Amino acid sequence: MMVRKHMERRGKRLLSHALGRVLGEGTATAGESPPDLRCAASVLLIRQHNQLGDMLLSTPVFRAVRACAPNARIDLVAGPENLEAVRGNAHLDEVLLFDKAALRSSPRRALAFLTRLRSPAYEVAIVMNTVAFSVTAAWIAVLSGARQRVGRAGPRGLGADMASGLFHHVLPAPTPGRHQSDVNLDLVTPLGADGGDRRCEIFLTEQEAGKGRLSLDAAIGPGRAGSARVVLHPGAGKIPNRWSAARFGEVASALVRDGHRVVLAAGPGEEHLLHEAEAAAEGALPRLPSMGIRELAGSMAEADLIVANDTGVLHFAAATRTSTLALFGPTDAAEWCPADVGVEVLAAPGADLDSLPVEAVRAAARRMATAAASSRPGPAAEGIVREEPA
Repeated sequence: MMVRKHMERRGKRLLSHALGRVLGEGTATAGESPPDLRCAASVLLIRQHNQLGDMLLSTPVFRAVRACAPNARIDLVAGPENLEAVRGNAHLDEVLLFDKAALRSSPRRALAFLTRLRSPAYEVAIVMNTVAFSVTAAWIAVLSGARQRVGRAGPRGLGADMASGLFHHVLPAPTPGRHQSDVNLDLVTPLGADGGDRRCEIFLTEQEAGKGRLSLDAAIGPGRAGSARVVLHPGAGKIPNRWSAARFGEVASALVRDGHRVVLAAGPGEEHLLHEAEAAAEGALPRLPSMGIRELAGSMAEADLIVANDTGVLHFAAATRTSTLALFGPTDAAEWCPADVGVEVLAAPGADLDSLPVEAVRAAARRMATAAASSRPGPAAEGIVREEPA
């Protein structure tokens, strides 16, 4: 497996160098000014990587580009795993699905994707890489036929040689330790966009928001003064990012004793974590039913507090503008925690979640729940719910 991956990467590099030589005049030119998005009629953004959280941390770019070019056509290339984060985004005209496996297996689909990619004749294509240099994303930019391609090398200059051969304008490599939303915005501020707003953003349909609201009401009842509705999500795709589910149960018990109402939620294949949380709690805990991430976001938008690990759900929670307690272990919260005023972070000592004491999480959750219950928010924040298409 490792040998095959190494050969694939080497093959991509060789092909990229060959493409750079063939493109000739389409490569980076020292001293040439990057395009001004305020003058662009069409922009293609490329972020086909599969992490939900990474994509949500990219949403400030979509908002910034739309504000900079309100009348332009703005499209995004996204992968199947992060598509839910951008479905219905009001700042995008269209999201193009790049499903690598499906395109490899079907020449007809591959041709259809390429035809659609080239049909708008984009003026500017921007490759949104932050943690690595993506050869695939660079190729998509080239294949789009965009008149100006903008990108950068990866951290520590990885892929700098390919970037200079495939992009017309090579921006500085990502700065280590910088927040990921800022790293994303660094790609468009040199092009005239404003990089001041780092908030994540989602746009739910009325149906998604309604299903989430009804599910929360059915599990723990409607909102009422003096009692916060709290969603606990003990899961995470990466095992080191999971704080003990049993400790989530202990936190739940403390919140219930304070008069708050607690409901558990989990992703596919994480039901065992709910059992562990319940076993450690002082009584049975209600659960949200199994539903898609966007419907879950609808439930979180109606809650008063969310407690979640460092995972995609955390970023969805922050995007709903609901108060959120984020638990971080091996990942640097200064780089990866959603930059929203409603998010508080507890980072584990030594970057090991096993060392994060239950007392600290319990105290923070109780404080935040009490504050939320004393000033219950109104309807879901503007921008979260969008109208159904006609």
